Amino acid sequence: MPIFDWGGLDGWAILRAVMFAGAPGDAAAARVAAENFREGIQVDETAAARLARTRWLEVNEAESSFPCGIVPQPELPPDVPRLNVSPVIRDAHVPVHVIAVVLPHDLVFLPERTSEEFVELGRIPRTAIQGVDVVDSAGVHVPEPTRETFEPDALSLVVLRWAEGDAEDEERFAFRSAWLAWRAARRLRDARIASAIS
Repeated sequence: MPIFDWGGLDGWAILRAVMFAGAPGDAAAARVAAENFREGIQVDETAAARLARTRWLEVNEAESSFPCGIVPQPELPPDVPRLNVSPVIRDAHVPVHVIAVVLPHDLVFLPERTSEEFVELGRIPRTAIQGVDVVDSAGVHVPEPTRETFEPDALSLVVLRWAEGDAEDEERFAFRSAWLAWRAARRLRDARIASAIS
C-alpha cells in the first residue's frame, strides 16, 4: 500500500500550495539568527523545530536529508477541530512539505513542520527502491533539464517505485518545476545506489 493517498487532490491545488508556501531564504534566516543572538532573544518555534530535527538526524545517524516536494496531508483525526480559514487550508487534503532522510538502512519521510514533535509519514528500506522518474500531471516522462530555467511553474511529480517482498508500489512527490523535481529524484536514486554497494 502506498504511504501517501493522492485521492481528491488535483494538480492546481498542489501547484498553488507550492507557490505560496516555503521558508525564508538562508541569508535572511542567518541574519535574523545573528540579531537574536546579539540581543539575547529566545529562539522562536521554527528554530527550535529545526534544532529538534537536527538532533533527530544525529541520533538516527542520518547520512543526508533534503526537501522532497509535497504530498497530501494524512486525514486529520475526528477530534481535531477544522479551522475557519481559506478553502485551501480547510481542505482535508492540504499538501504537506516533505523532507526525505537517508538513514543507514531506510529512507524516511518527515513533514517539514514548525514543531518539536516528530511524526514519520513513512519509511521504506533503501534496498526496496526500484527506480525513480519524473513525470508531468498526465504521467508523461519529463526529460531532465540541463539547467534551471525561469519559465512559468509547471507541476512535476517525482515517482519513487519500491518493492518489498511481493508488494510493489510507488510514491509521488509534487514539485513546481522539473528542475527541482529532478534534483530530488537524483538524491532518491543515489540512496538506492548507496544501499546496493553496502
